[in-house]
Amino acid sequence: MSIPFEETATRGRERGFRRPVRSARAAGDVHAGHGGRRLALGIAVATGVIVATHLAHAVALIEIYPPGPGPWPAWVALAAVVAGSWAATAALGYRVPDWLLACVLAGVATVVVLELLEIEGLLGIGITPTAAAAASALLMPVAALRATRAPLIASFVVGAVLAADALLQAATAGRWVVPGLVVAGSAVLPVVLTVIGVDGFRRLVRREVDLSLVQSTVATPRSAVGMRASEELAQLDFDAESLLEDVGSGRIPIPLPPDIAELAGELAARLRVRLIEGRTDTWLRHAVTESAYLSGRVRVDDPLGYAARLSPAQREGLLLALWHIVGDNPRRTTASAVVRLDLSDDFDDDRDVDLGIVIDASGISSRHVDHAMWEAVGTVGSNTTTNRRGGFRIDIDCQTDTTSWSTAAPGPGVRTRGT
Repeated sequence: MSIPFEETATRGRERGFRRPVRSARAAGDVHAGHGGRRLALGIAVATGVIVATHLAHAVALIEIYPPGPGPWPAWVALAAVVAGSWAATAALGYRVPDWLLACVLAGVATVVVLELLEIEGLLGIGITPTAAAAASALLMPVAALRATRAPLIASFVVGAVLAADALLQAATAGRWVVPGLVVAGSAVLPVVLTVIGVDGFRRLVRREVDLSLVQSTVATPRSAVGMRASEELAQLDFDAESLLEDVGSGRIPIPLPPDIAELAGELAARLRVRLIEGRTDTWLRHAVTESAYLSGRVRVDDPLGYAARLSPAQREGLLLALWHIVGDNPRRTTASAVVRLDLSDDFDDDRDVDLGIVIDASGISSRHVDHAMWEAVGTVGSNTTTNRRGGFRIDIDCQTDTTSWSTAAPGPGVRTRGT
């Protein structure tokens, strides 16, 4: 019986990270509300401006078109694509599934083919594509509503086709090849800028949402479990209740069959493991495990669960410090950190207990860390920094109130006064 988890669709440093279902659902809701619909609305307005500009260009060229339907068959097809895709997107809750993307791409290809067939050999008299370039602009809102790779590739294909058509007419078009190439570039550039903006905004939203979700762990009590552990406990509880109900109702005979007995033993073992881990599985471990940016980059060395003794302000400061070192690295290097927590040897003060925290960072220099990191470390306690090749080390001496040490029984091996 496995626990259902939802894998985030992230890249780079987040690849392979599996976020708990509730955390992933919360991140997805925020992303859909801010990084999808609202962003797509603004991009749709920009798309409308671009399409209107190309339409005005088509109207200006109508006087030099030879007798015939002119550019209007392609524009009628473009209008049908716009109306159909807009209606389908609105009906689907502003989502673009694969089948709708395929329809949009087919519509864009149809518009390009219709126009190129109509203006074949006319570049020499100044007639350049209009509807084809406008059709490529329709990929801009699509990039805001789903993954950006397919719209970007499609726009490059459209631009390459228009550029190739212009170059093939170089012998007869002369200097008009340059405007033809400019139109081909206009089919690609807006989509490229859109993809850059959308990807940057999504990274920003994803990082801020991840930080907000992880910061929720700083207020948890000593014995609380994180989202990942609570989901596992809920699943274990459900499995155990189902098994007991089947036994009590007589659906499973007694003595238990070998396979059911093995399942019961597995459930009991998993419950024991979870209960043992829960004694030292502090908020800091939950924060690191449940963060797409800290998971796999930060190692917590706190076998006795001393992180639970920090105040909420100290917890938040330590978490933000790790975030700025590992998750907010402005350079392309891969930064990592090891956090060690242990008691200091000085127990002379009757009011406070000294707790030593060491942050050993690798892959980043202290000069490249945001200034906010040092402010966050200052809220944890007094600190000293030692630079070394390929990283740096921060030694923090913080004070924890003795009353917080007496609110819960110490874990196994916890040192106390006089020991």
